[in-house]
Amino acid sequence: MLKADQILALAPDAASAKAGSQLAAPAKWGGLGLNGNALWGECQGSGKLPYRTQIDLGEPAFKCSCPSRKFPCKHGLGLYLLRAAEPSLFNESEAPQWVSDWLDGRKARREKKEEPASERSPEAAAAAAAQARKREDKRAQNIANGLADLQTWLEDLARDGLATVRERGPAFWETMAARMVDVQAGAIGNRLRRASGLCFQAANPDWERQLAAELTSLYMLCEAHGRLDALPAPLQADVRTLVGWTVPQETVLAGPPLADRWQVLAQYTADEARVRSRTTWLRGAGSGRWAMLLHYAAGEQGFDVPLVAGTEFDGALCFYPGAWPLRALIGEQSGTRPIGSIASSPEFDTALDGYAAALAVQPFIDRYPMMLDAVVPDSASRNTLRSADGRLVALHSSFRHALHLLALSGGHPVTVFGEWDGACLLPLSVWHGGRLFNFGTEFRS
Repeated sequence: MLKADQILALAPDAASAKAGSQLAAPAKWGGLGLNGNALWGECQGSGKLPYRTQIDLGEPAFKCSCPSRKFPCKHGLGLYLLRAAEPSLFNESEAPQWVSDWLDGRKARREKKEEPASERSPEAAAAAAAQARKREDKRAQNIANGLADLQTWLEDLARDGLATVRERGPAFWETMAARMVDVQAGAIGNRLRRASGLCFQAANPDWERQLAAELTSLYMLCEAHGRLDALPAPLQADVRTLVGWTVPQETVLAGPPLADRWQVLAQYTADEARVRSRTTWLRGAGSGRWAMLLHYAAGEQGFDVPLVAGTEFDGALCFYPGAWPLRALIGEQSGTRPIGSIASSPEFDTALDGYAAALAVQPFIDRYPMMLDAVVPDSASRNTLRSADGRLVALHSSFRHALHLLALSGGHPVTVFGEWDGACLLPLSVWHGGRLFNFGTEFRS
């Protein structure tokens, strides 16, 4: 059973968390019940009929009859919080029909996803395949032309040097980013906008190194795409993904699943125009395998897969194709609960060896998952960690929670998880006193 703070971490925004907390009172609910799969209740709102709220405990997943477009809504949060605070109010019983219908519908949709696509006539299938190839060939040619232009642009920039980039202003970057969007290489356009942002971060003393690394990676990507057919098939998949091609989720979920007890070790969100992205880092407790989940939500909508840092679940993940597969989808999930313990991690030098091995097969890795045991924050500089073997680990310049990390450690060793970029570590969470503290949600700047 999730704790109150973990339930509140599922809220799409602070207002929903506050409203949900206010609804976690027995007087506001009727028809409470639960079974092994779900819990439910009815909350009286402003209308004549109460809102029917239900939670599938396996993921968890939420549904409510209220008109809110937020996910989960305040009623779902309130019901879940009430269960955590007053479990005796929920009697084990048979689910009412409206709950059973929802659970059956979820099961049917899962089974439908696993079924093969409906059969079509050979002629129709051939015609559809020919049209798809034609569209793909046209897009591939557009992307190739666009990346050739980008490579020339990068070569010109290298000749002029980085000393002039701030003088050129944002329009210099936006023009090329828009060009990438026009040729359907939107992922490259986003990276150019990210590079532009680095130029104008006056408080970032490391912006030149970070910008140079980003531009070098983009140039390498142009070179790799230019000889795509000569690359190993797994690396081809990485290059295509980085350029902007997508792999259908059905294709990923049809791949071999990896079953394990998956621990959610960190989570953070980012805003990109009108779309929010959420990155979630998992590690298999048995396999030691790292996995990254990416989810997107528009406007005020919540993310369709509720996960909370500091929890774990039994399930199976399917990984996207690649030379060093990292991004994954959840194929099966059940038994979500707080993390009880985490496995020990290698020393810093061993972790660097793992990074080098990953980079050797996939040279475009820009964020590598790294967990370090028994590290002590530097109370003087606040921008380094001292590893168990005495090594100094530089912290990323964007890390804004040095004081929180120092306060948690109290000058004693802690376990820190973060993203390594080849030179610095960006801490995302810390394990201390049998609990995971996630910087992305628990310590907001």
